[in-house]
Amino acid sequence: MLSFCSYKNGNKLLSLLLQSNHAISMEGLEDALGLSRRSILYLIKKVNGALIDSDIPPIKNKKGQGYFLEDSSRQMLAAYDMEQLESDILTQPKKWRIPLKDLRRGERFILMNYIIITQPPVSIQTFMDIFQVSRNTVLQELRHLQEENEKQPFFKIEVTSAGRIADGGELQQRKWLFENFSLVLRLLERYYTLSTTADIPAILQSYETMIGSHLTDDSRHLMTYFLSWYDYRLAGQSILPASSGIPEEQDQLLMDWAAAFFARHNLTNQQECHYLCTVMKAQACESITHKNALYDDLHGFAESLTERFESLTGMMIGENRKTLIDRLTVHLISAYHRLKNNIQYHNPLLESIKTKYQNLFYITQAAVQSQEDRLQAHFSDDEIALIATYFGGELLAITEDKKYRPILVVCSSGIGTSQFLLLQLRERYSKLQFTGPLRTAECLKMSLQDVGLIITTTSLQPFKGVPCPVIKISPLPTEHEWETLHNRLVELDFPINSHLRESVTSLIDIISDYARIEDAEGLQNALSHYLYQKNHYAPVQPTEAGTDSLLKYVTYCENERQDISWKDAIQFACQSLLKGRFIIQSYIDRILELLTLYDDYLIIGKGVLLAHAKTKDGVIASSASITLFHHPVIMKSGREVRSIICLAPQNQTDHTEFLSILLQRLNDESWCQQFFSISSQKELEDFIWNG
Repeated sequence: MLSFCSYKNGNKLLSLLLQSNHAISMEGLEDALGLSRRSILYLIKKVNGALIDSDIPPIKNKKGQGYFLEDSSRQMLAAYDMEQLESDILTQPKKWRIPLKDLRRGERFILMNYIIITQPPVSIQTFMDIFQVSRNTVLQELRHLQEENEKQPFFKIEVTSAGRIADGGELQQRKWLFENFSLVLRLLERYYTLSTTADIPAILQSYETMIGSHLTDDSRHLMTYFLSWYDYRLAGQSILPASSGIPEEQDQLLMDWAAAFFARHNLTNQQECHYLCTVMKAQACESITHKNALYDDLHGFAESLTERFESLTGMMIGENRKTLIDRLTVHLISAYHRLKNNIQYHNPLLESIKTKYQNLFYITQAAVQSQEDRLQAHFSDDEIALIATYFGGELLAITEDKKYRPILVVCSSGIGTSQFLLLQLRERYSKLQFTGPLRTAECLKMSLQDVGLIITTTSLQPFKGVPCPVIKISPLPTEHEWETLHNRLVELDFPINSHLRESVTSLIDIISDYARIEDAEGLQNALSHYLYQKNHYAPVQPTEAGTDSLLKYVTYCENERQDISWKDAIQFACQSLLKGRFIIQSYIDRILELLTLYDDYLIIGKGVLLAHAKTKDGVIASSASITLFHHPVIMKSGREVRSIICLAPQNQTDHTEFLSILLQRLNDESWCQQFFSISSQKELEDFIWNG
C-alpha cells in the first residue's frame, strides 16, 4: 500500500473523512486532530493541493454541516495506506519537527525535559530546529523551563559547552520521565506513528502469562513504548548504580522475568531488576487472582470503602455491589503499588471529573480519606478521581430501565478510562441499559441476539458477523463521536430525544409546503445536526453554589475542656434538629450506636464528625446542623473533634450538594483555619450564613 500524503496529520485527516458517513464539522475536526481551526484550514489547503495534483476530487465543505469526501475520492484513495510511516522518533527526539505554536506552555516544558533526558546534550540550535523558532525564543523558553524545574525535586538542567544536560541521578530522571510518559506519547502521536523494539510485545505477553492476567489496553500501550525507551537507555549504558536501593521486596518469579529482560543486554544488575519489577506492578491489569499477596487486604479495603461511600450518600449500590467491589480490588492493586513507591499518576480525566461530577468527586474523596490509615497511604486527587468513576457508574446504573434492549460497552482501556466512559454514557442516556465494561473475548462469548448495540473502543474486526449493530468510539470520545453515537441511537429507535426526530420531520413538512426539496436525506441530516448542536452546546448559565434550605441551624458551644462526653456532644449537636421536629430521638440513638460499634467511623478528618444514620432511623424532613465546640471533644478512641455536623437526609439525593460543598470547604486550609478560629455564636453565624 502507498502512503498518500506527506504532510503532518494529512493522512490522519483523510482517514477521518474516509471513516465517516457524514460531513464532519470544524469543531469535530479540532477535537479529533487536536489542532487549532487555523491549523486545520491550512492542512486542508495543503491536502487538497496534493489531491488535485493526483487528479482526485478535493475535500469539500457543505455549509452548515462540515467537511466530506465525494464517493469518487473515496474510491480513488482506497489504493493508499493512510497510516503514517513508523519512526524511531521516540528515542531520537533531535529528529522532531514540532511547531512550538502548536503546544501549550506545560506541553512545551514536558517535551523539552524529555529531549534533554533522552538525547543529551541538546544545543540551542537543536531546539531551534525541533520547534522551528528563533534563538531568542529558545533562550526564553529555557529560562522558564529552569524556573519550573526548580519547583520539583527531580532534576535541574545544567549548561555545558556542548549543550543542556539533566543534572540529577538516573533514578530521579527516570521517575520524572515515567510519570510524564503518557503525556509525551499523546503529544508525539499527534505527529508521528512511533516504532517499538521488536521483541517488546512478546516480552509483555510472557509477563501476562506469568501473572495469569492481561494488562489493560492503556497499560500495554504505555509499557510497549516505555520498555522500548528503557531498552535504548540501557544500550546507552545509563544504568542504576549498585547503591540505588529499591525498598520494596519483589516476588522471585517476577525477578526472574526481569532478569531475562536484561539478559538480552548481557546485563546482570539487581537494582535494575528491582526497578523494572516496581514499574510493572504499578500497571493496571484486567483481573487478579486470590493468589495475589495483596488480594485479601485490598478486597477488604474496597468493601469498607464501598460501605463508607454508601453511608455518606445514603445510597445502596444494590445487585451490582459484589461486581463493583471486585473491580475496585483489581484497580487498587496497581494503585497501591503506585502509592507505596511514590509514583505519581497524572490523570487526564481529573479536571473533567472534578468539573462534571463535582459532588461525586468530593464525596468519594471523603470516603477514601476516612480509610487511608488502613493502608498507610495517601491518595492523590488523580487517584481519587479514578475511584469516583467506579461509584458514579454504579449509582447511575440504578436508574436504568431494564425494559429496553441492552447496550454492551466493550472497553478494556483502564486505568479508569473504561469506567469514565461508562459513567458518561449512563449520565447522557439515563434510561438506557448499558452493560460493561467488557473485554472483546468476554463480549463475543455472550448471546448477542437480544442486544441492541455494541459500543466498542477496540477494533471492529472481531465483531464482523455479529447479529447486532456495532459502533466504534474512542475511550475519551470527541464531540464529533458523541454526535455520531447519538445519531446512531436515534436511527436504532432507542428512546432518546424523540422530540428531535419529530422536530426534524415537522420542519421538513413545513419547508416542503413552500419549496422543492431536491435532497431530502441531506436536508434531514443537516437539520438533525443543527438541532443536536443547539441542544447540546447551549451556553451553561452559571449557578450560585449554596446549601439552599438543607442547613437549618448553626450553634457555637462554649464548652469547658473535658466537661462534655462524646455521647453528650452528639446529643447536643443534634438537639436543634430534634427540637425543630426534623428528626426524632431514635435517629440520635442510632448515631450513638454506630459510633459505639465502629468507633471513629463517622469522622471525616480535620477534626470534624459527620453524624448521620439512615432515613428509616428517624428522619422526618431533610435537614442539617453545624455545631462548633470551643474546646475539642474527646472521642472513644481518643481522637479529638472540634465540630459535629448532623446530617439527616430524607432521600438519596437531596443532601449531596450540601455534602459536596462541605467537603470542599474542609479541604480548603484557609477556610478551616477561619472556621476553627471562631469564638462566638455571632461570629459563627456571620461566617456560615454570609460566607
